Amino acid sequence: MNILFISSIQMWGGGEVWLLDIMSGLKERGHFVSLICRSKTELAQNASTQGFDVHTIRIGGDFDPFVIWNARRIMKEKKVDVICTNMDKDLRFGGIAAKLAGVRGIVPSREIDYPLKNTLRYRFAYNVLATKIVVNSKATQQTILASAPWLDAKRTKIIYKGIELSRYNNGTTNDIRNEFHLPSSAPLVTFVGQLDERKGLHYLLEAWHSVHTEFPEAMLFIVGKGKMENEIQQFISKHNLQKNIVLTGFRSDVPNILLQSSMLVLPSLWEGFGYVLVEAMAAKLPTVATATSSIPEIVEHDKSGILVPPKNSDALARAIGFLLSDSLKSAAMGMRGRQIVEEKFTRERMIDEFESAFGGLAESGTV
Repeated sequence: MNILFISSIQMWGGGEVWLLDIMSGLKERGHFVSLICRSKTELAQNASTQGFDVHTIRIGGDFDPFVIWNARRIMKEKKVDVICTNMDKDLRFGGIAAKLAGVRGIVPSREIDYPLKNTLRYRFAYNVLATKIVVNSKATQQTILASAPWLDAKRTKIIYKGIELSRYNNGTTNDIRNEFHLPSSAPLVTFVGQLDERKGLHYLLEAWHSVHTEFPEAMLFIVGKGKMENEIQQFISKHNLQKNIVLTGFRSDVPNILLQSSMLVLPSLWEGFGYVLVEAMAAKLPTVATATSSIPEIVEHDKSGILVPPKNSDALARAIGFLLSDSLKSAAMGMRGRQIVEEKFTRERMIDEFESAFGGLAESGTV
């Protein structure tokens, strides 16, 4: 198959890591995989570095004739069988271009637990352009169906994200305690993600007051970048926590960091999928996360981790403290987490399901 992915997103996060991973998996199976994206983005740069066929175009309005015609030209040249879009904008201009180019399969991959709008634009995109809609969880499926009674549930397909387990087996490439001059015995409570308000970082910082008081040796390891970075630095300075909170910035060695951590904390207000939770579970880490969006489909409460209500610093602090104080329970949760990933969230299973979905559309052009 000739498969074209379209993503107009300008940031780099878990969704983009996943995008390159699914592209790599399909390429490994002999499919020709290409990408349309914006120029001068980390996605464009990383995809090019990995040897993908990357086409950068100026992406403006949803129905910009120049953008549509340019995308159509690429699809015709590459003899594309199926396109897979990321954002709603990508579905609109990419879907029209695909129809004009005679592409059989038009598949939006719905990555956020956010409702569809009941407008003509959305009805046209999802009922007329899309041939099948892939969603990343039951929560996302339920949200879009509840918001769009005009959408046939049979046209949606749940495909969970998956990861390559071998990257999270024992063995590390760099001692992060040495790198950041941390005590060898200090428990690392790790957050990985964009430094954004929707990740619930305000509540994590508030919770850390209580955690630090009870467990003064524990370290909060914050991995990522984003618009809250200065605010977090100010919090650290104000409360004199330079020795207890580490801001690492963007890191490309997340598996290495997780393998040396004590737990992962993800206090999101809402999530796309919670990809880093699967990564942590693969590394046999217990998790503390909020019971929102797809997270309860990933984390089994009190078995592989602890789920707390969103926006609740006290509950967050209690959960972190419990895992820090009970090493046996933490280890058991970590082992159960790895088992869940092996059962539900493998890269091979994910690629199988995408390949099957795309293949059926490429052959028939129908749902």
